[in-house]
Amino acid sequence: MLVGDPAPAIEVETFLKGEPLTGFAPGCVYVVEFWATWCGPCATSIPHLTELQARYPNVPILGVAVGWTDLMVVESFVRDWNDRIGYRIAVDRRPEREVGRSLMRAAWCDAAFQKGVPTSFIVDRAGRIAWIGHPMDLDTPLAAVEEGRWDLAAAADAHRSQLVREKVREAQALERAVRACSEMGDRDGMLRAYDAAFAAEPELEPTYGFGKFKQFAPGGEAALVYGQHLITRAAANDINTLFKIGMSLTRQGETLREPVSEPAAALAIQALDRVWSLAGSEPNPRLRMRLSEAYAYALLAAGRRGEAMSYARAALDAGKATGANEEVLAPLQALHERCVAATPSVPTPPPSMICDGDSCRLADS
Repeated sequence: MLVGDPAPAIEVETFLKGEPLTGFAPGCVYVVEFWATWCGPCATSIPHLTELQARYPNVPILGVAVGWTDLMVVESFVRDWNDRIGYRIAVDRRPEREVGRSLMRAAWCDAAFQKGVPTSFIVDRAGRIAWIGHPMDLDTPLAAVEEGRWDLAAAADAHRSQLVREKVREAQALERAVRACSEMGDRDGMLRAYDAAFAAEPELEPTYGFGKFKQFAPGGEAALVYGQHLITRAAANDINTLFKIGMSLTRQGETLREPVSEPAAALAIQALDRVWSLAGSEPNPRLRMRLSEAYAYALLAAGRRGEAMSYARAALDAGKATGANEEVLAPLQALHERCVAATPSVPTPPPSMICDGDSCRLADS
């Protein structure tokens, strides 16, 4: 689905806020935004979408919640935000079989090569997709579409050119090939698929190199060699890949892998150092929290326990500063306690004494 194509249907599980929409009426402009309760940028976009809805009362804005497993979580989120959400909210419909994407996310986001959330779409008066992008960038295109100034043909050409530059079709072909090999348990086939794609389209490696990296034994020689290649060459400027390498070398889910080799810990620290340099001296609080947490794990694995404790404390402080809930803070607190327990206390030296015959006194008294 590209800019200029007809908008897909509205297929949701239920509406949680506002008057339900069943379709796109001719002559009316719409905004459809896909979001998730666990997505920080999605929450950041809510006030902006609310302001746009107030500015354009005749343009229905629909936020479709995706990536959910428990409907009560979404309901609680919407209830907590209450009137701070000033537009319609619905929950995406699950597939008929509990496999794959929810229906609207597949028909809209996946079909339009949009992998992440938040993602928003403008539907014009003829029911066509006029624009696709981040909700924080809606202002200019929405004003143009609403006022009849939008050049749909030019927008469609620009969108197609962007997809060509970003190699989205080639990326999807790689994903299909890797998925097919994965379903057959063919690890070597997955590696061949990655190698063939990277040879043909080197631009894919910064983003998809981590997928290949994960196929090697954690901390093994092959993983370390390829990880070094990503950190120093192929993905040296890709924060997401660098961060995932740093985390994966020392962690598996929420459990620290034991033992972690010194080379693996050193490579993790190298990857995270690069992330910090790319993020700048003052990364946003959420990134600072996650980056400090990752450093703490890597430093702890490297045996640098005092430094690990400092970073664990920084991660916990950053988490509190962002207003993170207990679910986020609890593992950070546990990490800090682990680092404290692993750091030997430095004994206080006995005070110096000065004695004269049978009389003694402290040296500084």
